[in-house]
Amino acid sequence: MPFVTSYHNKEKVLFWPDLASSNYGNNVLQYLDQNDVQFVDKKFNPQARPIETLWSILKNMVYDEGWEAKTINQLRRRIAKKLKEIDIKVVQQMFSGIRRQLRKIADNGPYEACSS
Repeated sequence: MPFVTSYHNKEKVLFWPDLASSNYGNNVLQYLDQNDVQFVDKKFNPQARPIETLWSILKNMVYDEGWEAKTINQLRRRIAKKLKEIDIKVVQQMFSGIRRQLRKIADNGPYEACSS
C-alpha cells in the first residue's frame, strides 16, 4: 500500500491478480477491502495470460493418474518428458489471440474482456 499511495491515485488502482488461489485468500481479500482497493473478482478474471493455461495443462499431465515424485530429479525428468508431449500447435494457438485480448482489456477494462 505505501507504494500505491505514494505513486498512484488509489481510486484509479485496480488489483488484477493472476488466478492463483492465494491471491484470492480470505486474508488478501480482507486486506484489499480494508484498504479500499478495487480488484478483479476471480469469477470475472479474464484469462488474458495463456501461460496460466499452459502451466495448468502441464501440471495435469505431470500428475496424471495420481503420479507422485519421490525426488526432485524424478520430477524434473517427468516435467521434461511431458513438455515434449505437448502439441506445439496447440500452444501457438493459445497465444495467437493474446495481442487482441490485451488490447480489448486496455481499451475497455478487464470486465469488458470477459464478453466476446
